[in-house]
Amino acid sequence: MMCNWVGFYVPCSGINPLKSNPSIHSREGHMQTQLIVNLFGPMGTAHLADLLALIQQQQCHALDSHMLAFEQRMVLALRISGNWDRVTRAESVLREFAQRAGLDMHIHHEQKIAEREAVLPYVVDAIGLASADIAAVITRFFAQQKVGMRELSTRTYRPARSSERLIQMRAQIDIPARCHLGQFKSDFFDLCDNLNLDAAIEPERSF
Repeated sequence: MMCNWVGFYVPCSGINPLKSNPSIHSREGHMQTQLIVNLFGPMGTAHLADLLALIQQQQCHALDSHMLAFEQRMVLALRISGNWDRVTRAESVLREFAQRAGLDMHIHHEQKIAEREAVLPYVVDAIGLASADIAAVITRFFAQQKVGMRELSTRTYRPARSSERLIQMRAQIDIPARCHLGQFKSDFFDLCDNLNLDAAIEPERSF
């Protein structure tokens, strides 16, 4: 069965990938306090603008933010950074904001971000029939290869003049720098061929 497909890659031997590949990123943390915030509820663009303004007023920085609208409701994830006292004030203000707006909110504190190994940041795109469980199978493949995922999105739609629904997937992944990149790509495309998917894997490019 396709969901049991297993791919392999061969670790690099005798090669220092940090010297041989300038695109490798070392994702290191820092000592500032960070706040991970998840919000869900009836939010609009005005709510989002007010929320970001409140964070700025507390002299904190929104390092990452991801928003997705479902009908009249919105899901928002934020990673906020700042000095301990500023982050504490920001948390209090955000709780008041969520209560007034009728939003569900979950908060997690990160006191210290652990240093991570060097990785190769890549973007993966795949598209196929909606009947194929693309996200589940590809995610399992990444887990077997010890590849981290930073972001995953899927979308189903029906093209014009077609009765078949398609599913499109995009993932931002971190491939360990110690792995054999060519073997990893070969195994990934073999998997996509077995699932009859059109797929691409490219280095992530910064703005």
